[in-house]
Formats: sequence, C-alpha cells, structure tokens
Amino acid sequence: MAVTHRYNTSERQHYLLEQHYSFRLKPQLLYVGQLDRQPGWTEELHTHDFVELIFVLDGKGTATIDDQTFPIKKGDLVVYNAGLTHSETSSTDAPLELQFLAWDKLQITDLPPNWLIPPSYGYIFASEEMYPVFCQYFRTLLQEFETKSHLYIDVAQNVSRTLLMYLFRLINQTGSNASLLGKNRTIAHLLSYIEQHFREQLSLEQISQACFCNVYYLSHIFTQEQGMSIGKYILSRRMEEAKRLLRETSLPINEVGVAVGLPDASYFCRIFKKTCGMTPLKYRRSIEKS
Repeated sequence: MAVTHRYNTSERQHYLLEQHYSFRLKPQLLYVGQLDRQPGWTEELHTHDFVELIFVLDGKGTATIDDQTFPIKKGDLVVYNAGLTHSETSSTDAPLELQFLAWDKLQITDLPPNWLIPPSYGYIFASEEMYPVFCQYFRTLLQEFETKSHLYIDVAQNVSRTLLMYLFRLINQTGSNASLLGKNRTIAHLLSYIEQHFREQLSLEQISQACFCNVYYLSHIFTQEQGMSIGKYILSRRMEEAKRLLRETSLPINEVGVAVGLPDASYFCRIFKKTCGMTPLKYRRSIEKS
C-alpha cells in the first residue's frame, strides 16, 4: 500500500518550492573582491564577457554605463551584463566602499549568455531593507577566500548562488511593475520609430540603437508581444502603405515601391503578390473597377 509522506498537520508543515527562474547553465563564481575608500578614485571604461555585480557598501559616486552616467550610493547594487561598457568613479567627500563579484557560464532562458537581466530592467537597484542580507553574504564570501578553509571553493560557489537568488528577489520586489512598464515603453517606442522610418532602409542594429536595447532582447520581446518578427511587421506596414498609395494616388508602380522602402521594382512586385495575393497592377485595377 502506497503511503504519501508529504502531508501537513498543525505540528508538521511542508513548504513546496516554486520555480520562477530557469537556468540552462549554472553560474560559476569567478572572483569576489572589495574596494576600500579612495577619494576621487576612478577606473577606465572597460567591458568583459562575464556578468559582474557591484555592491555599494558605503559612500557615493557614479557609474558610467554605455556612455550614460548614473549616481550610486550606499546600498545600491549595480549589474553589468556581459558586453556592457562600464566604470565607476568615487566622490571626494564620501568615497565609495565597494564589494563585487563575477559569474561566468550563466545562461538564463531567453537571455544571451552571461546576461543576468534584460536591459529594460535597468542596471541599478537599491537594496533598502535587504541591505543587511547582501552585507552578510558578501562578508561570508570574502571570509571564505581569506581563510581558505576546507571546501571553501564549494562553499563560496553555493553562497554566491544564494546571493544571486536574493538579487532576483530584490529585482522582483522593487522592479517588477517598473520593468513591465519599461517593456511596454520599449515596444511603444519601437512601434513609433518604425512608423516614422518604415519607408527608409532599416536594419535591426539601427532600430535597436534607436530603442537603446540589445538586438536579441528587442527581437524577443517584440515577437512575444506582437506575434511576428520585427522584419515581418515592417514588411506588413510597407504593404499597407503600398496599398494606400495604389488606391489614392496615380504614382507608377515602381515609384510606389520606392515610396515604401522597396526600390527594387521586381522585388517589390514579388513581395506584394506574395503578401496580397495579386500584383500591384491587378490590385490597382481591382480598386478602380470597384
């Protein structure tokens, strides 16, 4: 007779885990370190292929991220995804005291390798009431590397992953609504940009730069929200405009193609027929007859 072991009573309670984040590859701790107070300290802009987390233990200063400068202060956590250009500068009156660590081989579903969060979430998060938690875990990590006791590497790996879960909790608590709105703002900005420029020659790189977003992430959220790729959406918008011009103007077919960003007349006709089921000329004649 099968016996179910997991049951609850007034004396015995089971708390089941819920999975919120999906790791395809487990993060590997690369290093942990600290920076003591140095008035006016600054570092050169740099980038790396792993993800780095900065914890402002005390003081204030600035973080420069992809040519933008942000103020940072005691309790802030700064996330640098792989490939992000960044640096920090300490103030002279309240020098920064930083603790930091880096992970490699991090792969989260739907994000590029060694990306911790999507760009629309931002990069700086205030720890607020969770400040003591991050102090504790960074202190434990530093102590493990200083003492190098038996199994210290394994302990440090697991502590760093626990710290990562607390970071996810913080981001979820303080940024879930803002991040959703940020995602919606990104889509709205993208749609507005396409509406203004779909008649021009567009590339995904150009669009992503205009939206201050990574190409991969922008393509992902757009397809998720709109049900089609950015390229298909632009093509659809061009065909709608081509049909309007064919209905409302007497422009020659080749000039209609130029007007909607498809200057190759044969390509324009081929795409129009594939999309609309007839050639541009037949479409115009059908409108005239009706």
